[in-house]
Amino acid sequence: MQKLSINDIKPGMVLAKPVMSDKGMPLCTEGTELTDKLIDRLREMNISTLTVKGHPVDTGVPDKTAEKKIQEMAARFAHVEGDPLMEQIRDAIASAIEAEAREMEEQEAQEAAP
Repeated sequence: MQKLSINDIKPGMVLAKPVMSDKGMPLCTEGTELTDKLIDRLREMNISTLTVKGHPVDTGVPDKTAEKKIQEMAARFAHVEGDPLMEQIRDAIASAIEAEAREMEEQEAQEAAP
């Protein structure tokens, strides 16, 4: 699963996650194969990124592990250490990063299965 700029999307790629409008309305479902016409329509609707199955584009930037993302995020919160509200926010973000990593692992396992 790879999150890409709409400018890197090519026809034939398949959505790994649904596409939602800025108002939360579903525009495309997971599993939708992208066409030129659909890509243009999403661009017109100001959709800037899509999550597609596999890793079809070499972005030149290695994927960060969940551990690395959490370490970087914790460093950003270091200056508010001891603030209970900020610690709750930090912990919620860490949980979201871990959940996303698990979801990506499950998705990749499904893609690899015959």
